[in-house]
Amino acid sequence: MIIVTATRREEDPRDIAGSVSAFGGEALADLGAQSLADYIQRAPGVVFNNYQPGVSHVVVRGIATSSGNVQGQATTGYFLNEIPLTEPGWTIAVPDIDAFDLNRVEVLRGPQGSLFGSASMGGAVNYVANTADASGFEAALETTLSQTRNANLGYTARAMVNLPIVEHRFAARAVLLYRDDPGYIENVGTGGANDLTVGGGRLSLVFTPSADTTLSWMSMFQTIDSADNAYQIPSVGDLQRNTATPEFTDTEVVIHSARLDHDFGWASFTALAAYHEKSQDWRFDYTPIRALYNADLDLNLTNPLYINSGGESEGTSLELRLASPSGQRFEWLVGAMVFDTEKQLYEQIGSVGAAGQFDQSSLYGPGAGAVIAPDGEIFNAFYSTVSGRETALFGEATFHLTPQWRLTAGGRLFRTEVDTVSTQVGFSTYPGDPIIQQASNTEEGFSPTLSLSYTPNENLMVYGLISEGFRFGTPNVPGLSAHPIPSGSSSDKLTNYEIGVRSNWLNGDLQLDATVFYVDWTDIQLRLQTPDFFNYATNGGAASSRGIELSASWRPTDQLDLSSSVTFQEARLEEPLFILWAGTAPEGARLPGSSDWSITNTATYRFYAPFDPVFSASHVHLSEGISDLNSAIPGATPRLQGGYDLVDLRLTGTFGNADISLFGTNIFDERGVTRTVSEVNGIGQGIVRPRTIGITARWRY
Repeated sequence: MIIVTATRREEDPRDIAGSVSAFGGEALADLGAQSLADYIQRAPGVVFNNYQPGVSHVVVRGIATSSGNVQGQATTGYFLNEIPLTEPGWTIAVPDIDAFDLNRVEVLRGPQGSLFGSASMGGAVNYVANTADASGFEAALETTLSQTRNANLGYTARAMVNLPIVEHRFAARAVLLYRDDPGYIENVGTGGANDLTVGGGRLSLVFTPSADTTLSWMSMFQTIDSADNAYQIPSVGDLQRNTATPEFTDTEVVIHSARLDHDFGWASFTALAAYHEKSQDWRFDYTPIRALYNADLDLNLTNPLYINSGGESEGTSLELRLASPSGQRFEWLVGAMVFDTEKQLYEQIGSVGAAGQFDQSSLYGPGAGAVIAPDGEIFNAFYSTVSGRETALFGEATFHLTPQWRLTAGGRLFRTEVDTVSTQVGFSTYPGDPIIQQASNTEEGFSPTLSLSYTPNENLMVYGLISEGFRFGTPNVPGLSAHPIPSGSSSDKLTNYEIGVRSNWLNGDLQLDATVFYVDWTDIQLRLQTPDFFNYATNGGAASSRGIELSASWRPTDQLDLSSSVTFQEARLEEPLFILWAGTAPEGARLPGSSDWSITNTATYRFYAPFDPVFSASHVHLSEGISDLNSAIPGATPRLQGGYDLVDLRLTGTFGNADISLFGTNIFDERGVTRTVSEVNGIGQGIVRPRTIGITARWRY
């Protein structure tokens, strides 16, 4: 049985009056999971919009206005051992924590504003890493060799060791990992491919001075480097693209945290302090529009034109909470938190030799190049500093009205503050000084939750839930565009209503669950763009998402396990939405990044034979969706995604302390589109990894 902390208490997810899925460490290992793409879409109501490392987004219950980055804070929150990792504004590096030696990954569907805070409007993803255990020595090794269609041989090496330094008192646990995924999309312009490497590790220290007190430390470091972007351009060819320069992406995530848990008897106390640092740098080819710059600025650029973009963010968080013992008639939890972030963003346009070209331009002249492009290449740039603070008081109380009826009420009193300073420099400001602008936004509010559950016996629970979510507003920096823009956006208004049933049959061998939900979303935060290509934030329109999530798990024999989930949802605009400079998306238009149907099926069979072979087959179906709101405008060319089926197979045998697995993923070699965007080189499609076969060896002591 998996225990989760979705309510900040340790509970069986089936006892929670809400929608929680959990992928345990053993299940992740059995799937051969390495990254989000390998498992997250198996949760009901979840779509993974895979595109490039660090900006591939999880969309829960269709709550999104784009399948990629938006101008403001994301609508799905990300946490590692309850540490918040989703800062205000443009997302720097969506965390994709390697799945090795994770205890579990919790996927919370529906808004989590009361206990988890901002960003978790559609839901939240909480990675839970294993911590050091002083009860005994433990070690594990894992390696994988794989072959993907149109790629070279890939390999993975991962190791863990758990050392009880002082028996039952002090222990250390260390994880190291490296993954080399050769690229499968050929860039015919550069001769390269989307090669990907992942490296990093985790360190956990746990000190238990007494039975009532635990002190913990955790550090994590992970890099994800992609040599080129992972989208194909169908007009160029299957698994091909064409750019004049590699579109690399380099991502780094560092996390340090300290935690104190103490049991007073009448209540347990938790203090969690954390620091995180994320950075991301990427490049996009802009060469197809080089001629426009040459004509407008009287230049003769002949080298590739590119845009560098990205930035880094630092965050510190502190959370204190008290919780009454579980199992009492009246249970309560109260807490306070503060989350400070500072983010540096940049966007630069450049070309090798640009400075010399400005010296020769009739519009600028000798000496201009050293001022406009001091490094010789970057000739126009935008820099932003975004400082944010979220402070909150939160609490939740549960009253067991009778042994069968349970009422829970809670909420979060919050305040968000954002300050943005933006600087523009380059040819657009020459010969004057850089343009510096500042904007800020402050909001206060209350995010409540209320649930009522009925448990007539240990095999049935029925519940009703109302919950709300919120996120940071986004101020717009004035003066950068020649066109008028609003002052910024405020938090959306989102309320979720759901009714759920959790049931056990056939002495627990059959589990049937159903959830019906309706999400009301108004004053939606939008990312729009002016005709002179400046992005800005605003509020507008209304949408809803309604649907049903069904899941079943059945063990008809000791050898066979069957599981299935089916989600049907309609995430739609409730009124026409005017998108400035683009048109109007009509009422009833589908929200981007969502699908009406998502289906998963898994069958696992254990043979009574030497080496205990286990065979599993899994299937994922995702219906067609769109990648952005512009695709919903009548007459626009829709940028489609979804509409695919994937089948994976795996056979595992046990040899003492070692497991050997043969696997095949996407065995029918589907070109499943996970996101479509308009790039300057053509229509780009992010796709699922082509057919991959391989072998994994796992050893555990």
